[in-house]
Amino acid sequence: MINDLISWKAGEIIYKFNDISDYAYLLKEGEIEILSENGTKIGFVNTDEIFGEQSCLLDTKRTVEARASKNSKAIKIPKNVLINEYKNSPMIIKAILRSTYLRLTNISNIQKKNLKSL
Repeated sequence: MINDLISWKAGEIIYKFNDISDYAYLLKEGEIEILSENGTKIGFVNTDEIFGEQSCLLDTKRTVEARASKNSKAIKIPKNVLINEYKNSPMIIKAILRSTYLRLTNISNIQKKNLKSL
């Protein structure tokens, strides 16, 4: 694991929608809020959780914005390190990650459809 610690002040933007995905982050202190493209709060990241990993693993641009809601610190994980860790992980861990990702994608698609119908 990389020990490159980075910190943000409350309100600081970590990455924006459509940014290039070059790092994931393991939050060690604080809280990060996740916002949709239009600025709607859709989630939070707490201590010892990772964020920014999906777009790195899928090789896509950022699909959300991440912003520190409190003063925060995280371990910065380069995309290539994350991909190598994923490739070297046991098959069962890959399967769990894949199924979790698909469930989250399905939930997100259902929520978007429901919001459009309002």
